[in-house]
Amino acid sequence: MKILLVKLAALGDVLRTASLLPAIKDKWKNVEITFFTKEMAKELIKGNPCVDRIIVYNAENIKALEKEAFDFVFNLDEDFEACALATKIKSKEIRGYYLEDGKVVPTPTAREWFNMSALGKKTPKVKGWPHNDYLKKKNRKTYQQLMAEIIGVNPNKCSYSYKLMAEQEKFARDFARRYNIMSRDLIIGINVGAGGRWPAKNLSIEKTAKLAEKLYNQLKAKLILFGGPEEIERNNEIIAKTKVPLINSGCGNDLKEFPALISLCHLFITSDTLGMHIATALKRKVIAFFAPTSAAEIELFGLGKKIAANHSCYCCYKSYCKADTAYSVDELFKAAETLLQTKLTVVITAFKEPKLGEAIKSVLRQNIIYPYEILVSVPDKESIGVVKNYMKKYKQVKLFKDPGKGKSFALNMLFKSLKNNGSEVIIFTDGDVTLEDHSVNEVAKSFQDQFVGCVTGRVISSDNRENKFGYWSHLLADAGAHRMRKELDEKGEFLECSGYLFAFRNNGVISQIPLDVAEDSIIPYLFWKKGYKIKYAEKAKVSVKNPTHFSDWIKQRKRTAKAHETLTKYAPDFPRVKSFKNEASRIFWALQYPKNAREMKWTLELISARLYMWANVFYDTRLKGKSYADAWERSESTKI
Repeated sequence: MKILLVKLAALGDVLRTASLLPAIKDKWKNVEITFFTKEMAKELIKGNPCVDRIIVYNAENIKALEKEAFDFVFNLDEDFEACALATKIKSKEIRGYYLEDGKVVPTPTAREWFNMSALGKKTPKVKGWPHNDYLKKKNRKTYQQLMAEIIGVNPNKCSYSYKLMAEQEKFARDFARRYNIMSRDLIIGINVGAGGRWPAKNLSIEKTAKLAEKLYNQLKAKLILFGGPEEIERNNEIIAKTKVPLINSGCGNDLKEFPALISLCHLFITSDTLGMHIATALKRKVIAFFAPTSAAEIELFGLGKKIAANHSCYCCYKSYCKADTAYSVDELFKAAETLLQTKLTVVITAFKEPKLGEAIKSVLRQNIIYPYEILVSVPDKESIGVVKNYMKKYKQVKLFKDPGKGKSFALNMLFKSLKNNGSEVIIFTDGDVTLEDHSVNEVAKSFQDQFVGCVTGRVISSDNRENKFGYWSHLLADAGAHRMRKELDEKGEFLECSGYLFAFRNNGVISQIPLDVAEDSIIPYLFWKKGYKIKYAEKAKVSVKNPTHFSDWIKQRKRTAKAHETLTKYAPDFPRVKSFKNEASRIFWALQYPKNAREMKWTLELISARLYMWANVFYDTRLKGKSYADAWERSESTKI
């Protein structure tokens, strides 16, 4: 199937139209998408994994397109040129806008957007407003919802996909080095101008100066001032009036440099401009303010806060709107302060764990610098009693009653309850492990990069290295899991998490997981597919007690391996890390680990035990068809 998507208009509109691409790919699985746009917008689409071909608007390319045939032409522009093109191209169906008798007309699904556009009817007036403007003001649908309805896709599948190229990352690093911007700094971008066409979108120079001073003095932030070619004089005046340091990004950055500099920011405060769309696409936290334009149409994908002017002139779409004075510096600052407070939920899952209290205490004793709660999910009466005792002493501790049908079943219930609880990051750990000091802060710190979707901690064995099973646990944790995750993290490649300590961003990517897979692998995979990074926080350590009997050891390892074997059923392109092939290729890591002859003997025995385990997994899954099943199981020798 071939689809031509036409969008020639403003740069911000081109970028937000690109957020429809994942929804198109979701509906039509084997579709080839051609994106037709103007030369100046090409940089915003280039590198998008959902676009198969970008064609730039010019006479030669239009002639070439007229020789092709498409299943669908989606023209989302009411522009005459775009409609003329959509009408000429051979296709089975047009959705959006086309020409009829020389006039721009909408297809049935595009009528709602057309009616509230500049081409819509202005009469009869409603409450003093032209009819089309009144419909625009009353509208509560986002642009993505409206466009998704036009082309017939699920708006919930829309998402931005914008990734910096290597040259852009280098430009950002060089800028940071030049202005002494460190990774530990809080960086806030101020992009409160809107060029010459929309002076009513601007935040006044005086308010900008006061806001910058408040952000610098109270949040200790480094501030980068952004602007376009028409704002050189305005930005110079802001810098002159502001009594705190401002880093001037310059007003001549192109569409490679501008996104690169925005990527340095943890928070981007902006008017309704291209910068707002780029910051959202880069998954930065955003505060956007609106006076002449509609806040309802803007989709921030859970990344920020919209501040609409409380004024009768709001959403008038006039250059000199009277609503631009309606929001205050305090309102903008409070939104920034709230948005920068990362709330955490630490989830502890357990089933008849005698050391559950120690797991809870290991979280409570940490000096966690973020607002947080501890949600303990347990099915059994004894564990529920332990949790209730802690709830009496600590307001952060809460109980989630697990129905006892297995860990993945409980997690799916938890995902629903956590969806709207206000936590930005969900951290998972188990009731039979303990977190070392500062682990929670180390995990949370990684999420300052808005492109990070999942973070895993480092597993540390609490067993004595002086016996065989203790030695095995140290080798597998240090020479195996730690070394592999560190290597993959440094290369920026996919890595699987550890169920003992991992976290993910609570932004709607995860709503449910299959019951027959490893949650610590499928969750990072789902984020990876959305374009997020998976990071390894090696300073976030979790101490784990391992089996001391071979029967428990083999049962635990087989169960884990089987849970990974079923992943390809749901994700054929899953980048396998925990596999026999990968393990066999790294045997030399294990052979480098022993310090003496006894440990070398134990190493060879471990290699034999792992071969036996993989053979059992192969026999069960490939020959007997026995796969992983969700259920609570105990390894008794880990409870001693």
